[in-house]
Amino acid sequence: MIVEDSAVVRRLLAHIVSGDPRLVLAAAVDSAEEALRELPRVKPDVISMDIRLPGMDGLEATRRIMAEQPTPIVVIADSVRDSTFGISMNALKAGALSVVEKPVGIETGGHEQIAETIRTQLYIMSQVPVIRQRGNLAARPRAPHPEPSQRPPQQPAVLAIA
Repeated sequence: MIVEDSAVVRRLLAHIVSGDPRLVLAAAVDSAEEALRELPRVKPDVISMDIRLPGMDGLEATRRIMAEQPTPIVVIADSVRDSTFGISMNALKAGALSVVEKPVGIETGGHEQIAETIRTQLYIMSQVPVIRQRGNLAARPRAPHPEPSQRPPQQPAVLAIA
């Protein structure tokens, strides 16, 4: 599913998706609200999400999708460098699995490389199992850590890093 408010970019993304035999375009919508309405009916394997959308933005849509009907999301951003670094980090924090650069047009330099990156990311992320995200983990109250003098002197028998 493509979520993009610009009709030109939406058609360009549809063209990019159609260029990969591993991908089938399930739907292309122009707002986050429409994506949320269509999601239960379409049940896409992956969503291409724009960040700057009229009404509900792509970050809030990503949060809601991950809370209500978890689906892998690839954010397609204007630029993934420098000034939009914060947007990229916020997209990942909201639940997106990947952030890639938005294509500008077929005649621009590097178009095929960007198109191939988008196709590859959509395909790879469509294979990733995702789980429901409930609320903002960072905002949840955490259990207080005991003071060093209150900690048991015993060291753990097993240490695991995940």
